[in-house]
Amino acid sequence: EAPPQQLPPRHTDSVTTCAWLSCGQRFVTGGFDRNIYMWDIHGNELRQWKGGRINDLVVTPDGKYLVSTHGGLSEKSIVIHDLESGTEETIMETHAITSLHISRDGRHLLVNLQCQEIHLWDISDPKNRSPPSTIRAKKIMVFQFQGLQEKHGRFVIRSCFGGSDESFIVSGSEDSQVYIWHGRTGDLLHVLPGHSGTVNAVSWNPTNPHVFASASDDHTIRIWGLGPSIAGTPIVPPGILNRFALYAAKIPQYSLLNSESLHAK
Repeated sequence: EAPPQQLPPRHTDSVTTCAWLSCGQRFVTGGFDRNIYMWDIHGNELRQWKGGRINDLVVTPDGKYLVSTHGGLSEKSIVIHDLESGTEETIMETHAITSLHISRDGRHLLVNLQCQEIHLWDISDPKNRSPPSTIRAKKIMVFQFQGLQEKHGRFVIRSCFGGSDESFIVSGSEDSQVYIWHGRTGDLLHVLPGHSGTVNAVSWNPTNPHVFASASDDHTIRIWGLGPSIAGTPIVPPGILNRFALYAAKIPQYSLLNSESLHAK
């Protein structure tokens, strides 16, 4: 087996984020040195973008667009790079941006902000919209956390799409809970307790729409899924996501399944 490739020392400060292109032969990296680089798997530099301090970046699944935070212009700005034409479009947000997440179809972008909000953007091409739009980037939903005392986020909190057809938005939070919204209506469906520290990241199972994981500063990774039934009667009343239960969390309103929380070593 060939040894792993070590890339040339192009970045001169912390490398904060990276993402593969859909071809699997190229990837991009961004860092605090205000540069984004595209590389091939042999470590050859293919392209470079100069600008601002990069906190996060994502690539659309079709490989056509690179979306990045752009701290040099503003901590509130996002740049959409068209990798085919070389053109760029800038989105201005309302507060400093901490993280980005792209949907599987590449149409929707989740933006986590330090003000404890998540904004959902439609970044699809205007001709693919119904009705057609003259502006490619369009904010279509704002998700707000409830009950948080800290209004200026100190941590990088990540959110993602999940469920069948990515109908739901799930996110960690600084109040140690997991939040789930309906992605089309914006309704807050569930606030799930269980962690004892900031929930930094969540990830929905790519093959099972009923299971997702959450990672926390409490040194645990928790797996959430649909609760079982006893004698054919659901433990929790049926309804959209009302049956989500934490594996191994001893919480009255959720069932205890035969699995344990994963403890980070």
